[in-house]
Amino acid sequence: MSIDQSGFGKVQAKNILVEITESHPLVRLANVLPWESMVEAVMLDLKKTEKSRWWMGRPLRLRIHLGAYLLQQILRLTDRQTEYGCRDNAAYQLFCGKFLVKKWHSPDHTKIESFRSRLSVKTQQKLTNIIANHAVHCGFADASHIDIDSTVQEANMSYPADSHLLCKLGSFAKKVADYMNEKISAFKFKPMTVDMKGIKARARKYFFKKPQTDQAKKNELLSDLLNYVEKEVRLIIDNGRCMGQRFIDEMPWNIRRVFLRLIEKSRKYLSDVKSFINTGRMVKGKILSFHLNEVFCITKNKPGKKYQFGRIFQLGRIRGNFFFVGKNDVPNQADKKSVEMMLQTHTQTFDDKIINSVATDKGYYSWKNEKLMLKHGVNEIGIQRPNNIKRERVSPLSTIREDELVNRRAGIEPLIGHAKNRSQLGRSRMKSDQTIEASGFASVLGFNLRQLIRYETGKISLGVT
Repeated sequence: MSIDQSGFGKVQAKNILVEITESHPLVRLANVLPWESMVEAVMLDLKKTEKSRWWMGRPLRLRIHLGAYLLQQILRLTDRQTEYGCRDNAAYQLFCGKFLVKKWHSPDHTKIESFRSRLSVKTQQKLTNIIANHAVHCGFADASHIDIDSTVQEANMSYPADSHLLCKLGSFAKKVADYMNEKISAFKFKPMTVDMKGIKARARKYFFKKPQTDQAKKNELLSDLLNYVEKEVRLIIDNGRCMGQRFIDEMPWNIRRVFLRLIEKSRKYLSDVKSFINTGRMVKGKILSFHLNEVFCITKNKPGKKYQFGRIFQLGRIRGNFFFVGKNDVPNQADKKSVEMMLQTHTQTFDDKIINSVATDKGYYSWKNEKLMLKHGVNEIGIQRPNNIKRERVSPLSTIREDELVNRRAGIEPLIGHAKNRSQLGRSRMKSDQTIEASGFASVLGFNLRQLIRYETGKISLGVT
């Protein structure tokens, strides 16, 4: 084998002609997408400006930013990766409307984030369902056969151990105390203090206890930590509650954020921990995070995931392996209470299309849900039933057909895995309740768009899915 050692000189900037053919996946996707429906969905959010004068100022090139948003979900890109791609990749530029938009430019990563943030949670859910509906119109999917399942989206937070949260509460109080000592003259003579060294010493004592320590000793150590934190932060919380709104408004944004968390959540959290120590049970609605409100402890008894902290997403798969998504009333809504919502979402998404068959797992079973599906016009009700149910089905099926629906429903599990892979439906990177939920819907949108590419390029067809 010979070796060519050329090419190690300095690289010079050159004009390079890149040919993007009509068969390129992004070009084909751009030509098949329902842009008008998507623009109609996002315009309501974009018109909600500070003074409702959305027509004034520098124009937002909607085609560029909507294309960049879709591209980001398809390829699971960060904001900066999307910016670099739109600047350097010719196919990305065509997908984002180059040669179609006047004064086309590559969007900055800050503007990509700003555009996404202007889209509400409901709008991002609607965009996901628009793609599923469009797949049906293109003949890539059939909405008359659906499977329903749920998955957990984990929030961007650490494990809510009380030893960790109590230390965090102490650090919040210290930050607020330092600010108030500096700004209020009365506290300069007798400043408020928080003994973080003492708090952390007690937290380490609890955290590094021996594995064979009995429950009484554990409760004693945790109670010691709780009482010490409560003693240290009580004065700061009481003084903070006496501060007027004007003083709060003049705080720097980072101090104000910590201050409000301390004032609003500290007393309830301390009470919740005290109740846990006394009863051994977690109080319903216990605070699990100081920066998130819509976080619940969810148990699905999965190997290695006994407890998950986040929200539940309800997903409906239609034939052709596209998802439509429903929006829960509460983040931890039970599966059996979600059937009606999913049927209504199907009706709104697919223009009242009749459902021939529905399959779910045992978590969705109830006599009420079977009657609800029958009332909705479902011909084959494939809700799996627990073994102890003696009552006959509302709409009986043959044993063979029941087994077929059970096997068909099992096919939704790997699809959920694909939708969660490297995206924020698994664990979100966002830091607020609304953006976390929106990132889950956006992840499903990306899955639907990737499926649309596979159908449009001929890699799969409806008959072989």
